[in-house]
Amino acid sequence: MSCPERLRTQAFIDGEIAEADVASVERHIEGCEDCQAFCADAAGVSDAIRSSATRHAAPDHVRRRVTMMLDAEPAPTAATRRRAPADARTDRRSFWRGAFGGAGITGLAASLAILAVQPPSPTTLVDQVTAAHTKALMDGREIAVVSSDHHTVKPWFAGRIDLSPPVRDFAAQGFKLIGGRLDKVGRAPAAVLVYQHGRHQVALFVWSDRGSPLPTEGVRHGYHTMFWKSGDLDFAAVSDTATPELANFVQLVRSQPE
Repeated sequence: MSCPERLRTQAFIDGEIAEADVASVERHIEGCEDCQAFCADAAGVSDAIRSSATRHAAPDHVRRRVTMMLDAEPAPTAATRRRAPADARTDRRSFWRGAFGGAGITGLAASLAILAVQPPSPTTLVDQVTAAHTKALMDGREIAVVSSDHHTVKPWFAGRIDLSPPVRDFAAQGFKLIGGRLDKVGRAPAAVLVYQHGRHQVALFVWSDRGSPLPTEGVRHGYHTMFWKSGDLDFAAVSDTATPELANFVQLVRSQPE
């Protein structure tokens, strides 16, 4: 017999839960084996779709017809805007135009994989870490505390995240600590240490281990990732530097005493 909260779990995966209810649904999933298995199955399906499905672009006549129908919709009145829930403000026109832009199936599968985080699959983790790194670079927020001094960077995380990341500078070996920030791997809060290596940045993600399997390494959009566990923490290093150089960095981090 399936969990009576299965419908809410499905809505959570689809991103249709009101923001005020997200925390309660996450707590339920963490304690419910049935919903955990359901999320894992959803992540597996989305991984399979993303890796195997053929990408299709909508024909021009379909694209034109959908655009005309959307343009013909009446603009929302003040009354309908008041009735709309706070978490339903996304413009449907923008959604459907994006969905018919040539990668609708792949985009929806990727969104499902990111939302289905209990537990995330190894393929999903590669996507999540790479997406977080590239988004931080694009938004110009890759560093929140700027310093090469671990006595400055490490205390900055205290009180901001419920873990203590190992903070070390490897400038002598070619990886200079330049700062850190907070981020997320899926929905899990993560500390991120940022290093400069020549003209490349290396981001070291650290988050609390939740028992999920980790991939060994992966490549997405030119970014290399490497993963490992140590104690009760999970680690991921991501950079557009060459794989051997990233492996050298990982070896430096892992060789340091806890």
